[in-house]
Amino acid sequence: MKNEIILKQAIELLQEVNPNELETVQINNTKYDDGSIGFSVELAYPSKEE
Repeated sequence: MKNEIILKQAIELLQEVNPNELETVQINNTKYDDGSIGFSVELAYPSKEE
């Protein structure tokens, strides 16, 4: 249940991002031995050439 809530929030945030500006999107969901859960969303933008 918690994963679904977090994933829905991530989707809402990602909808606000212009995909044409992104280089990569990485979503990680990790379950640890102690029962805890890690969830991260990483957005990488290309470097701006001057």
